[in-house]
Amino acid sequence: MRALRKARGWRQIDLAEHSGINVIYLSYLERGKKEVCLRNLEVLALTFEKSLSEFLKGL
Repeated sequence: MRALRKARGWRQIDLAEHSGINVIYLSYLERGKKEVCLRNLEVLALTFEKSLSEFLKGL
């Protein structure tokens, strides 16, 4: 997720604004401090204009 975010030139706050997901939660996700639910995975995949399988590829 961090690589996709940085490839777009987004800061975490930018990703939060585009996805509607709390910036603190996104920070925890990027650092592996929280687990992500399926709904938020879908939201993040859509935010990055990817299918869920494309988004999960390489994890």
